[in-house]
Amino acid sequence: MAKLCGIVLAGGRSSRMGVDKAALEFGGVTLLQRSVDGLAPVVAELVLVGAPGRPLPEVTSEIPIRLVEDPVEGEGPLVGIATGLEACSGDAAVVVAVDMPFVEAELVRLLVARLDGTHRWVVPIAEGRPQPMCSVYAASALSTIRKHLEAGDRAPMAVGADLDAYRVSPEEWSVADPEGRSFVNANTPEEFALLEA
Repeated sequence: MAKLCGIVLAGGRSSRMGVDKAALEFGGVTLLQRSVDGLAPVVAELVLVGAPGRPLPEVTSEIPIRLVEDPVEGEGPLVGIATGLEACSGDAAVVVAVDMPFVEAELVRLLVARLDGTHRWVVPIAEGRPQPMCSVYAASALSTIRKHLEAGDRAPMAVGADLDAYRVSPEEWSVADPEGRSFVNANTPEEFALLEA
């Protein structure tokens, strides 16, 4: 890929966590900053997608960062993915949720290498489930995602067939991330405590 964009989805309501996940500190650094730091080595630009009217925590990076907002709050991650893709100038974008602090750069490189003219979305399978919150989209996927949103689809996997999604098996991705740390996330205070431990 000539240019890869990083999209961090930070516009969720964090209802189960009780506080804004983007601002939670992990090892003295906010989860949002950890996401930025994790993607910076492998992307040319970053797009941080927040909720409308809710400021994101301050972040720093040596690569360009764009802050954008979902058009409506609470519409789900597919809306956030579309918002992020609209703001990207690259040929492809890696999408991660803000509560996934261990995304491995090598895994991102492996996913990007699976993108081609046929497969416009590359999504890993972990613990028997697709992981759309740690996946890679071709920029050309945006028009297809938009059509699904207009039809009322809100689940990321709804676009899988139309994008001819390439599903990366654990056997494939484990060479880049043997323990599957990239897919670890936290939705509740208890899960966050486990992350810290």
